[in-house]
Amino acid sequence: MKNALTVDVEDWYMTSDFHFDVSTWDTFEDRVVQNTMQLLELFSYYQVKGTFFILGCVAEKHPTLVEEIARRGHEIGSHGGWHQMVNSMSIEQFHEDLLYSKHILEGITGQNVQLYRAPSWSITPERYEVLRILANEGFVCDSSLQPFRTPLSGIKGAPHTPFIPVLNGEALSLLEFPPVVLKKGGVTFPFCGGFYLRALPTSFLTWALRQVNRTRLGMIYVHPWEVDTEQPRLKTSPLIRFVHYYNLGTTRRKLERLLQEFSFTTLGELIASQTFSPIALTSSGRGG
Repeated sequence: MKNALTVDVEDWYMTSDFHFDVSTWDTFEDRVVQNTMQLLELFSYYQVKGTFFILGCVAEKHPTLVEEIARRGHEIGSHGGWHQMVNSMSIEQFHEDLLYSKHILEGITGQNVQLYRAPSWSITPERYEVLRILANEGFVCDSSLQPFRTPLSGIKGAPHTPFIPVLNGEALSLLEFPPVVLKKGGVTFPFCGGFYLRALPTSFLTWALRQVNRTRLGMIYVHPWEVDTEQPRLKTSPLIRFVHYYNLGTTRRKLERLLQEFSFTTLGELIASQTFSPIALTSSGRGG
């Protein structure tokens, strides 16, 4: 069974970990190009294609990076415009942010951008209407509803398998592909990317993905800054230092192990040959 290989293309200082105001971003060292190139070279070595969810501001500043990703045959998706949490924006602000990123990416690549992932999985029940906007703007897949809750984001009890969202009785022309979790004994285990991939041992990652693949498609995700052990170390709270910097030196090795043991492709190719069932989304966040 194949799995989706995905990358959220943002620079180290743009993450929700630090909450730096966008007006300060020009004061930080850009490292996104060299880090993304590391991932591109790794994927080329293992002859695998992935889906790159790219911020509009990164694309605007580094158009040749986007061209290189597309030239190598990878799929281009939108990660929004400026890495703003969707649940902190109005519907109108989200729509503007979405179109900014979509138009820039399409202008660079000449390809339709049809996949979206919200920064930090930040689509929550009070913003489910943005899914309708995504469908109306031609997106075919969203990957933003995290089926567990963290201090930052996520929805406890949300569907954990891919589904067609139903809002107010209307099935949207959109697929929702949540980040993959393992369900065991009524407990939800996140493992498929980001901090969880860095923190957990490789043996657990491979075991968990095999468990998932017994019944369904899987997906992993990574950020370019997570392979960058030389990025600036900021003086911040112990929690943020732990979440952002922990085990950066293991990311590449763990990725390589997963690429060696599992089959991966783009998210678009993974979902193209599959059928999915509709699930109603309710204000509580749970699938109805």
